[in-house]
Amino acid sequence: MTMHEPLPFEAFRTMLADLLHVDEASITPEAYFVTDLGVDSLRMLKLLLKLEKMGVEFRLEVAPRIQTVGDAYAWYCQELGRSTPER
Repeated sequence: MTMHEPLPFEAFRTMLADLLHVDEASITPEAYFVTDLGVDSLRMLKLLLKLEKMGVEFRLEVAPRIQTVGDAYAWYCQELGRSTPER
């Protein structure tokens, strides 16, 4: 069990919009970072580093599996100990 509580999806979405400089309305669980949001590898790395600061342990093998906002949120919640993400 971890001492960090995951953000609700709406707060996670707001954080993504600010961090990635993307319109918040376009951030949905189904949105792909690269094709839908136009996130390049540098901004994706920035996101992964931010999540690390929030208590998520980053492992290289995870990065290719994070394709959508929903993937990122599910991974974030799983790493912080909540098996079912709240959306």
